Parts: sequence; C-alpha cells; structure tokens
Amino acid sequence: MARSVPVPAFFQDLVGDFSEKLKMPTAFVNHFNGSALCKLRGPSGKCWDVILEEENNDIFFHKGWNKFVKDNFLEEGHILVFNYDGNSWFNVTIYDKSASEMDMEAAKIRRSTGDLDGQGRDYVMPGETRFRIIEFKSEHLCFKRTMEKHRLYQLTIPIIIVRAKGLISKRTIELRDPSNRSWPVKVTRVEDGRLLMNRGWRACSKWNQIKKGHTIVFEFVKGHVKLHIVRAEGCDVILTGPNVVD
Repeated sequence: MARSVPVPAFFQDLVGDFSEKLKMPTAFVNHFNGSALCKLRGPSGKCWDVILEEENNDIFFHKGWNKFVKDNFLEEGHILVFNYDGNSWFNVTIYDKSASEMDMEAAKIRRSTGDLDGQGRDYVMPGETRFRIIEFKSEHLCFKRTMEKHRLYQLTIPIIIVRAKGLISKRTIELRDPSNRSWPVKVTRVEDGRLLMNRGWRACSKWNQIKKGHTIVFEFVKGHVKLHIVRAEGCDVILTGPNVVD
C-alpha cells in the first residue's frame, strides 16, 4: 500500500495582521499529527509554547504566538520557514526583507533604537557627553512626539495634518504598530482644531510598552497611521521630507 509522503517543512510570508495568529498551510495540516500545544524553536535556540486553534476548518498558531513575534522582532515582509521535527516541535528560520537569514543581534539593536528606517549618527559634545541623532525620512505627512506621562493616555494630532488629511469629521483613526497590528483609536476635536486621540491610544501604548521618554513618529500613510518607536535614551529624532510637521 502506498504511503503518504511526509511534509517536513513549510514557509509563510508575513503580511497583514499576523501579530496575533498565523495560519498553518492546509497541505501541511493534512500531514500534521501532533498535539494542540506546539514548541517553536527560534534562531537563538530559545523555545516558545504556542497553542494551535481551529477556526473555520483552518489551523492557526494562536495563544503564545504574539510573544514569539515580539521576541523575534518579526515585521511585515519577513519570511518564516518551519521545519517540523515531529511531536509538535518546529525549528523556525527567519529571513528578513532582503530574503537573507536575519541577523537577530542587529534586529535587537535596531528595535532598541527605534524601529526606524533612518540612519543614526553619534556626536560627542564638550565634556564628553555623547548623544545620538536618528534621521527619519518620509514622503508622507508625519510628526513626532516625545512621551510624557499625560501623552501615554491622550495625544493630539496637529491641526495642519487634520486639515491636510481631511480628518475634521473623523471619529476614529487606525494606528498600525511596528508589528503591523491594527489599533482603532477614538478621536475628538478640541477648540483650536486639533484632534485628541483618547480611547484606544492607551491600549496601544501599553501593549507596545511605550514609556515616558520614548519618541514616537506618527506617519500618515494611505488609510492608516504607522507608528515608529524610538526607545533608546539620549537620542534626538530628526524628521526630514517634504511633509514634516513640527
């Protein structure tokens, strides 16, 4: 009797909102005989427990998957290769946007200094005080805010952007964090014409571990606002481009 050919590996492109769950390919599911509790071994050798969940006859990596995403600095455009060892164990290889195997140490440093595509330069002032400038380039409308305690709960959008993007009558806007997770945020108009982000913003900032002293760049791309987070201390973020708003 002919036996089915095992499927030991599969790959997945990270697109859309992948931060909460990831679909396992149907062709692989047909050969998978493991348990609902999986072990994912990342490039560092560390393992994560992830629970599989069935939804509309599809199987997803779900509970525990978000921690794997955060800990391995996964972003849209990355490619993951899952090699199956049996007994619900997967070895996961991560490829970056250039299709090269990802340098995890470089990814960690890049995340700590900002999730930004700009370039950083170190400067030494008299007295040997060192500070770092990170340049963020964009063709889109954008503004930055350094977080203070009150801004972790409410934050205003400049009136120039409100008018330019036609947001005056908006009641909600969509934020996308560095892992491409979507956050609907309520906005209300204040007397001077700015919009105040309130309900939903605190949940977004808390989930992304945004703290006092971090610098956030809000980039208004088509249909949503992309967040870029600079966590490193002693950094000055400089916005450059035709649509920068102070």
